[in-house]
Amino acid sequence: MFKPLTLLALTTALCLGAAAAASREEAASNTGDSAEGFWVATTPSGVHVKWGVLDNGDTWGIYDLDGTILGAFHGSTRSSQGVLHGTGQAFDIPSRTVGATSFTGTYVPRQAISITTSQGVGFSGRYVAGYDQAARLSELAGGFSGEGLSSLSPVHSMGLRVEASGAVALSSDHGCTASGTATPRPGGKNVFNMALQFAGSGCALGHGTTVSGIAHFSTASGELFVLAMNAARTDGWLYLGARVGE
Repeated sequence: MFKPLTLLALTTALCLGAAAAASREEAASNTGDSAEGFWVATTPSGVHVKWGVLDNGDTWGIYDLDGTILGAFHGSTRSSQGVLHGTGQAFDIPSRTVGATSFTGTYVPRQAISITTSQGVGFSGRYVAGYDQAARLSELAGGFSGEGLSSLSPVHSMGLRVEASGAVALSSDHGCTASGTATPRPGGKNVFNMALQFAGSGCALGHGTTVSGIAHFSTASGELFVLAMNAARTDGWLYLGARVGE
C-alpha cells in the first residue's frame, strides 16, 4: 500500500524520469545526442514506468502497479551531451493531487537514463528499441480492454477500438463514450498523436471535453497506453490497455 506522500514523490520521480528522457537543443538534434525515445523501468517496489520523450521535447509518462494506473506526467525537457533537465506536472491518482516537478539527470542515447528529482528521489530506466519503428495504423488497428481515468477521478474499465483509418472509439458501462482520431507522428517513430472528445454524463472530464496527447503501442506485448491533456492543461486522461482477440 502506498502512502500519498510517498507515492507523490514517486510520481514526481517517474514523471521527472519521463521528462528526464528528453529532447535536446535543435542544433544538437542532428548529432544523435538526445534522450528522445521510449523508456521503461521497474522500481524496487514493483511499479512499472513507461514514458515517451518526443523529438520536440514534449514528454509524457505513465506508471502502474500490476496493471493499476497510479499516476502520470506531462512536461517539457532538454538534453545535450549526456545531461538533461526539465519541468512538468505530476498527476498522482491515489492522493488526487497535481504538483509541479523539476529534475536533473544523465543519459546514454538510446541506452539508459538516470534521474534525480527536486525531492531527491533517484530513478533509472532503459531504452525500448521499438520506439525506432515507424508508427503504423495497420498495427494499431483493433480492440483493447483496459482502464481509463482522469487524474482526479476513479478508475473505470473501458474498451477502446482503433479502425484502420485511424478513427478511435471508446466505450464503458459508466455513462461515458468518446470518439476521435489516431495519427502517426511525422517524425517516423512509434508514437501516435491522439485526439478525443468525450460524451455522456459519466465522463470524468465532462461532456463535450476534448483532449489531445499521444498513444504508444507495443507490438511485442500488445500493450497500449494513451496520455492526453485538456485544452487548459489542468487535467488529463489516461488509458492503459491490452489487445483483445478479434
